[in-house]
Amino acid sequence: MLTLLFLLPSAILFGQEADSPKEIRRQIDILVDEIERLKLGEVAEPAYEPQRGLGPAAAKVYQLKKTGVSVAGYGEVVYENYAEKRDDNAAANKPDKIDYLRNVVYFGFRYNDWILFNSEIEFEHGSTGKGGEVSIEFGYIELMFSRPFNLRAGMVLPPLGIINEKHEPSTFFGSLRPQVERSIIPSTWRTNGVGAYGELGSLFNYRAYIVEGFNAKNFSDADGVRGGRQSGASARAENFGLTGRLEFTGIPGGILGASFYRGNSGQGQTDSLGTIDAATTLWSVHAEYAWKSLELRAVVAGATVDQAGRVSALAGKTIGSEMNGWYVVAGLDLVPFFSPGSEQSFSPFVQYESLNTHAGVATGFTANKAFDRNILTIGVSYKPHPNVAFKVDYQDVKNGAGTGINQWNAAVNYLY
Repeated sequence: MLTLLFLLPSAILFGQEADSPKEIRRQIDILVDEIERLKLGEVAEPAYEPQRGLGPAAAKVYQLKKTGVSVAGYGEVVYENYAEKRDDNAAANKPDKIDYLRNVVYFGFRYNDWILFNSEIEFEHGSTGKGGEVSIEFGYIELMFSRPFNLRAGMVLPPLGIINEKHEPSTFFGSLRPQVERSIIPSTWRTNGVGAYGELGSLFNYRAYIVEGFNAKNFSDADGVRGGRQSGASARAENFGLTGRLEFTGIPGGILGASFYRGNSGQGQTDSLGTIDAATTLWSVHAEYAWKSLELRAVVAGATVDQAGRVSALAGKTIGSEMNGWYVVAGLDLVPFFSPGSEQSFSPFVQYESLNTHAGVATGFTANKAFDRNILTIGVSYKPHPNVAFKVDYQDVKNGAGTGINQWNAAVNYLY
């Protein structure tokens, strides 16, 4: 900026010798615009990219160079059209639906060069009067000490899989989040806790937190531990858990990582045998790779619940002692082949996932074959702008009981 101000008189004098007053005015306007751009550059030209274990919009507060407020967000409207019949030709009796699924506001504040606050406030299902709700998805204070070690405290996102941390819909292909990352890894999963993250050299990064545990009473047969999320809302804190993640970033365009969670889920609840521990373990291995216009993702995940028989009695349904799943997805942006350099994208994709929340059950209980599922999703994602997406896809849903219901989906997503 100082350089531009120094050159301003010279530019004017040169213009007076060489050009008309109109040209001088134009040169002054260029210099003023450039000074303004430098002053407001971080606001006028935000860079949307995942960092520090967060999605592109969620990480916007880290772009602030000085004290100030950061505002960002995302949203999605989703339409689901179900087949009239199940695979066994029985009536599906599942009505189609359209939902303003969520509108999210990220609000952050930077106190100085090493302390900040970041939060995600989610408005779900269009209206609190019709089954919607307003929730804090995360909210934490961060102390940024160094590249190897930084501290977070508040409501955080356990770092399992891909979607739980980077759940902004314009960052993945399908209209819906992969079922594996809803029922095996229970995204969006947030907990009160404290922990650290950082970089280990130039090839690895990590995150590790101590967090509130699940509540086993709310575990589900179809969706595993998902219902046990306490979401930091008056959460029972008799049991805590440890969760962590390690990623290798030494592959150009790629990420390879592993993550875990371990903690008791009984939360002090008892039965005739005494206190229920319900030790719960989740793990995942994930990979992401992008090369030119090709993007690949894969996740393998599993969960175990000790004392599953006692937990089933507590929850009033058969809870799996073992759960597992995996998925792979590939998408190819065709626009670079026809219009190199365009900001638009048109990406056909295919995704295949397999999951079973009754891979194992306690002695005396029977596994439900309907929870052994395979889902093939084929669709396309069109982005007229990198932060706006229109999606259409078809899902062929199979299960071990032959009662799968296929569906069409459509969605509009935005990020700002």
